[in-house]
Amino acid sequence: MSTERIRPVTMPKWGIEMQEGTVTAWQFELGRHVDKGDALLDVETEKIVNSVESPASGTLRRMLAGTGDTLPVGALVAVLSEPDVADAEIDAFVRDFKPFDASFAEGSTAAAMTPSASAAPAALAADTAADGAAEGEARVSPIARRLAEKLGIDLSHVTGTGRNGRISKEDVEAYAATLQHAGSPPAASAVAATGAAEPMKRERLTSMRSTIARRLSESKRDLPHYRLVADLDMDALANKRAAMVAAGESVSINDLLLHAVATALRQHPRLNAQFTGEELLQFEQVDLAVAVATPGGLVTPIVRNAAGLPVGQIAVLVRELAERARAGKLARDEITGGTFTVSNLGMFGVRQFDAIINPPQVAILAIGAMEERPVVRHGALAVGRVVTVTLSSDHRVVDGADAAAFLATLRATVAGVAAG
Repeated sequence: MSTERIRPVTMPKWGIEMQEGTVTAWQFELGRHVDKGDALLDVETEKIVNSVESPASGTLRRMLAGTGDTLPVGALVAVLSEPDVADAEIDAFVRDFKPFDASFAEGSTAAAMTPSASAAPAALAADTAADGAAEGEARVSPIARRLAEKLGIDLSHVTGTGRNGRISKEDVEAYAATLQHAGSPPAASAVAATGAAEPMKRERLTSMRSTIARRLSESKRDLPHYRLVADLDMDALANKRAAMVAAGESVSINDLLLHAVATALRQHPRLNAQFTGEELLQFEQVDLAVAVATPGGLVTPIVRNAAGLPVGQIAVLVRELAERARAGKLARDEITGGTFTVSNLGMFGVRQFDAIINPPQVAILAIGAMEERPVVRHGALAVGRVVTVTLSSDHRVVDGADAAAFLATLRATVAGVAAG
């Protein structure tokens, strides 16, 4: 059969850490004509949802993954062909398909690559594939495999309910539950103990939430966090905002704080950095990651060159990034490459909190609510506006003196904003 007349669409690889993706929506129906470059389907991975563009023009002949299905990178997702290609040819193509080796293809859709003869058969290939061991690997989702290892479950005893018998996380959980009911709970079982109330809701973790859980667990476990707390005198900053708003500018206290943080970081490149394990990469440009809560979890879109932007432009960028983050429309380059992160929960009335560092960054600043508190000015008691901030730093590369010096600069920057 001519490979020019039949073209595969495979799970793309976006980013070096991506191992799998979850189909969240199809934009075309089976049998429809698709033009090269059309947004064919949406895939969720890590903290974003991206559109997969069609690698060629043709008729959509097979859709090998449904909404909610999670497939490894390189697995066959769909098949395009010329309209006169026989169904038998399409079936043979799917049966014989081997996934592409996409490990080197960050940012590409893998569909335009040359097939790897040594690659393991795709999860959706026929059961008659020659390499049984490799097929076994593909028949189990990475999440299911990790859970089985945690629970001490032999996957050969688990029945997969996915396409072509693929084992999912839910299949492992169901098998663990049967073991417990039989009186043989697996080690470190994640199933509720006998006699516990039934949960009112079971919610399957999305790829985004699973990635958040994994990355934060790794950060908390592997990075020696330490924290310094400081109070910022906000009167000058609050007065500055009032003047800007009166002049017709739409800025928030958070926007002004972001500008102050970026300005202070320029003097402390050791905190405006990334740690690779062997090198500390210190940056002159401040690419500030701003934590945004979304329905699917926390994401950190990046304001590039924040120290070089006026406050008004930071305000516009933060609003735009936050809106697209909540809509799940951020591009990958908008959430990668940050040099420092700021997380603000002040709008919820939280006075003080600790934040977990987002590797490979080496520090994160947690900002609490602005409150009226008793302060001493010129030897007299007064009421001032104060914000408590907590700086979490990676002790492997940031010493306490470095972190304290940054907070001292930030305090001075905030106090002097009105004159800026």
